[in-house]
Amino acid sequence: MIPSFFHDKRGVSEVVASLMMIVLVLIASVAVYSYSVNTFGSSSSSNQLNTALKEEQARERLSIIAVWWDNASQLNVTVLNYGKIELVIDAVYVDGVHASAYISGKGDTLLRGGIAAVRFASPVSIADGHTYEITAITERGSRDVVHWEA
Repeated sequence: MIPSFFHDKRGVSEVVASLMMIVLVLIASVAVYSYSVNTFGSSSSSNQLNTALKEEQARERLSIIAVWWDNASQLNVTVLNYGKIELVIDAVYVDGVHASAYISGKGDTLLRGGIAAVRFASPVSIADGHTYEITAITERGSRDVVHWEA
């Protein structure tokens, strides 16, 4: 009988096993590469967004230039935008308590060099002669704090 390559099965299982291992390692490497590219890409875009927000915050400047009270629990806060970009007043706090009942001024766009009046019902009771901490915060997170005596 003539020996045939197909009839001699010795060594074939080792070659097949080696090829299967190479294919499995290749598939695992492609999966890890794909995962890492997506992960690094999303973290890079997240870092870019955070950097852009910090740059905008650095260009945003505001100052509370006046606070007055109408003796009926309504406070009026006048804000000056002296920064390089427009801003929007998002929140006002009186002694750390968030004002929730706004009459005007909240959410209005304040252009460069502009002045806006924010009117709201005071979240704390106001008494003559007492000092209160007034904080104005923009949508980007910039803030200004003043101490105001009623």
